[in-house]
Amino acid sequence: MFYTLTANPAVDMTVTCPPLIPNENIRSVTSSYTPNGKGLDVSYALKKFGVDSVALGFFAGFTGKYIVEETMNMGCLCRPVWIDGITRINSYFNDGENEYGILNAGAPLTPEGERELYKILDTTGDLECLIISGSLPPKASRYFLDEVIDHAQDRGCDVILDISSDKLKTLAAKKPLLIKPNHHEMKAIFGVPVNTDDEVRVAMKMAHDIGVQNVLLTRGSRGDAYFSNGEDIWYAKREFNINLVSSVCAGDCTLAAFILKWYHNRENVEEALKLALATGANVAESVGLGDFGRVDEYSRRIAVRKLERK
Repeated sequence: MFYTLTANPAVDMTVTCPPLIPNENIRSVTSSYTPNGKGLDVSYALKKFGVDSVALGFFAGFTGKYIVEETMNMGCLCRPVWIDGITRINSYFNDGENEYGILNAGAPLTPEGERELYKILDTTGDLECLIISGSLPPKASRYFLDEVIDHAQDRGCDVILDISSDKLKTLAAKKPLLIKPNHHEMKAIFGVPVNTDDEVRVAMKMAHDIGVQNVLLTRGSRGDAYFSNGEDIWYAKREFNINLVSSVCAGDCTLAAFILKWYHNRENVEEALKLALATGANVAESVGLGDFGRVDEYSRRIAVRKLERK
C-alpha cells in the first residue's frame, strides 16, 4: 500500500480576477476552495487512477477538519494526527496573464504530534511505500524527517521524497528510492543549472553520488522532464500547448502518475513518463485536480528519448 505524508496541509483558495491594482479592492471572477497539500494531492491523483493509498498528516482546527472530511469524501483513506491551532489557507490569484501565490506558515507541530505519527508508521500493517511531500510546519523538530524515514525504512518500506529544502542533501544519505525536484529546486539544492542534457547529466550524477537511487526531474512550464536510474537518463517532452489555469497541483499529480506506472515495473520508464507529463498538463488546465479527462489523449502526444551514455 502507498502511504503519503503531508506534514503541512492547506486549504487552497484559487481566484481568477482582473489585474491586481495596488491599494484598490477588486472583485473576483471565480473562486474555489480545495483541500490540498503535496502528499494529499498524490493520494487524490492515485485515487482518480483507481489506486488506494493512505493519507497521513497533521491537521488543526476548522480548516483541518474540512480537509480530512473532503479527503474521505473523495474515497481516500486518511489517518490524521490532530494538533492545536488552525491548518493554513493558501491563496492563489490568476489575472489571465500572471499567477500569484501567497503561502502561510501553518499550525505549529508539537513533539506529541510527531510521536503519534511515528507510532502510526511503527504499527500499520501494510506500509510498502511512503511518499513524503511538501514543506514542514513551524516548530517541527530538526530531525523530524530523518526520524520519519528511519521509522519507515525499519519496516522495510521504500521512501520517495518531494521536498524543496536543502535538507534533501542530508536525507539522500538514507538512500531514498526516488526524489522529484523541479529545475529550480535542483539548481538550489545541488548548485548546478539543468538547462541542457549535459547539465542534467552532471546534476543527476551529483544526486546519485550522495545516495539517491532514482531522480525524476520536472521543468514546470517547459512541459518536459528527465528521469535517471543511475545508469540511463530518459527525456520526455509534451508536443502541445496548454491553457494554464493553475499549476498548484500539477507537479504532485505528475509524481503520482509516474509512480503508478513505474513503482511495480521499474523497466516501464517510457510509459511512466508519458502518463506523468500528460497528467500534469491536464491538471494545470484545471482548478484543483480537474477530472483527468484528457490524460489518455495527452499521453499519446508525449515524446520520449533515452540520452546517449557518456
